[in-house]
Amino acid sequence: MFCCCIFLAVSLLHSLCHFHVSGYGSGCTEHPVFTPSALVVKYGDPANFTCVVCQKDCSEDVFGLEHAVGEVTKNGTTMFWTVDRLTEWDISVECYYITNIGDQCSSTLNITIYQPPESVSISFVNHTGMMFENQQYTLQCSVQNVAPVQNLTVTFYRGNTALGHLQSNSEEKKPVNETFSLNITPSREDNGAQYWCETKLELGPSGPQRPPVVISEKLPAIVHCESERKKKHKTYIYKLLVSVLQIIFK
Repeated sequence: MFCCCIFLAVSLLHSLCHFHVSGYGSGCTEHPVFTPSALVVKYGDPANFTCVVCQKDCSEDVFGLEHAVGEVTKNGTTMFWTVDRLTEWDISVECYYITNIGDQCSSTLNITIYQPPESVSISFVNHTGMMFENQQYTLQCSVQNVAPVQNLTVTFYRGNTALGHLQSNSEEKKPVNETFSLNITPSREDNGAQYWCETKLELGPSGPQRPPVVISEKLPAIVHCESERKKKHKTYIYKLLVSVLQIIFK
């Protein structure tokens, strides 16, 4: 009977040490602090952060770092995490400690893995050659292998004039291909202009000081106005009529 009691006590202690509830328990007076507070890493680059489990003396508490990749070293209640090459797109890291009454106090680090587009191109949808004024056409910007696409802003330009800004609704964290479209109605002033698109990864204050930007090639526009079409048509009719009259009266 005595042995059974000891076994139950040890089992209960083991379960208590591994009890895991994210956030605060009633016995949490503070929470672990990450430095930096958010991590933005280019895919394949090295990365590191520090987690201070608590400011007060909690050395007797159970604490740790839940992580799928990387290595952790400890110095007292401070933990250092490093990885030589970060290649996990959907990664989660949680720093925690468990109080002597069994409450878990934890913090989760916000990690963004990004990859600039491999290529960006622009084209017209179902159209080649010249355009006519006051008719609607659709520009298409194709983006290849970008992540995370929800942080991407696509801007269409005519020359140096921005025509519109578009973003994706996708929450996919891994690289994707996506196409963005914008309708335009050219005028005679647009003849000779160049259309192009720019992609920019907006990664916030924890990201690169200069957001990654990739632009497409320039697409020249040839716009024929209505008056020119009518003039050419009249010239054609006139020349045809002259030719017919010359044949008749020859």
